[in-house]
Amino acid sequence: MSPYKNEEDRKRNSKEYYQKNKEKRLEYSKQRHLMNREENLKKMRERYKEKKGSTKRSLESISLPGEIWKSIVVDGKVHPWYSVSTKGRVASHFGNKSMGKTLSPKLPGFKGWDRSYDPEYCRLIKPAPSYKNNHDPNKRDIYGNTLKVGDKIIMCTRVSLRLPWDFFQDINMYGSEYQYPIQGLESNMNGKCCQRTMSIHKLVANTHMSVDDFPPERLVDVYDTLPESVKQWIRETVVINHIDHDPTNNDISNLEYVTPRENCHKAVKQYGGHFCPDQYLKHKEPVIVEEKKPVYENALAELLEC
Repeated sequence: MSPYKNEEDRKRNSKEYYQKNKEKRLEYSKQRHLMNREENLKKMRERYKEKKGSTKRSLESISLPGEIWKSIVVDGKVHPWYSVSTKGRVASHFGNKSMGKTLSPKLPGFKGWDRSYDPEYCRLIKPAPSYKNNHDPNKRDIYGNTLKVGDKIIMCTRVSLRLPWDFFQDINMYGSEYQYPIQGLESNMNGKCCQRTMSIHKLVANTHMSVDDFPPERLVDVYDTLPESVKQWIRETVVINHIDHDPTNNDISNLEYVTPRENCHKAVKQYGGHFCPDQYLKHKEPVIVEEKKPVYENALAELLEC
């Protein structure tokens, strides 16, 4: 039974008690939250050590047979925060680091966490597919199956990368003067950062098979003799083609440098379309149609009749 006979008195006293002890209760909840967070993180690290042996993983521990890792190359510039392999996998070297203890004695625990570059740490990044809607009733997938209008088609797989805010200032490429906006709060360890989404097949090609080291097949013999302005034009305009036309297969053996015209022609032969009849599709045996030449028995007589 409530000690208050009047309900209004009970509400008034409860409100006074809350206002009187508001700061004390808020401080207690913060302190309790920090203690629980620190305990949970400690338990999580212990569980991870029991399973994996360490909270840090190297690239060698996650590498597949014959897989080679290198720091990514973006617009001709090396960026050590991420690595990409010849198998088309991307790893991040961002790890959470403590920013130290708090200065206030009333709030024990960590001051906070910040993501910083750690070469001894890596985690695989899950690629995100990029889709487009099909508008062509004659289009087919990579296996030769007819696609319906409105079906989703995977164009490529992409990853979102964090870069220093001034990363593109000293790059000599067309459009490098564009300044990407700052993403998130300014980090104490990394400073200002921007974000850029990139296709994985471009990362693999730029990192492991640059145009200067692996020029297109038609330019192998003359590429070294070309002036630097022409080489720069080729670097900015060359297109990367998937040989098996599978946009999710970003293995280095499945990539080649082609011109935009070659890329379109190969795609039309593989997928079909308005400008590619069925007999010329790559997944079917081509039908050779012989042209019948007209035979004129008496060309002069036929011409006069006309």
